Amino acid sequence: MIVAFYKVDHSGATLVDKAIAWWTSGFKAKFNGEWKKSYSHTEIVFSDGVMISCSPREGEVRAKKHTENKAHWDYLDLSGLDEETARAFADTQVGKKYDWLGVAGFVIGVRENEKRWFCSELSTRVLQIGGCIKLGDITPARVSPNRLYKL
Repeated sequence: MIVAFYKVDHSGATLVDKAIAWWTSGFKAKFNGEWKKSYSHTEIVFSDGVMISCSPREGEVRAKKHTENKAHWDYLDLSGLDEETARAFADTQVGKKYDWLGVAGFVIGVRENEKRWFCSELSTRVLQIGGCIKLGDITPARVSPNRLYKL
């Protein structure tokens, strides 16, 4: 299992990608320019190349083939996790809607709702179920792509 992190330091990154990266990066990074080397999106890529994620572009959790592109993505290999259990959970989430209110939770407070997901929230929950992050230690709704990378 691999976690893919979408970089905002390339010409294909949108204004929304850059806004997400800036908003969710640390205080210092916002003002010293380090946010430009951070992330705006995450995906879980399983060993068969199928990835699970949720983005505002598609508006729901989807499973599709991930095309590796190291110019746009950074990859963390998490081999050795319980991929079968993580995949079984992820597959049950396909079709659930994008969690706009959950994203707003970064501004207005914590809000968690497993009927809807945003990318790093779903990735964090899949990693918890796969055994990478201890359940209860982290609230997935409070995890941005940048925070997930640091975890």
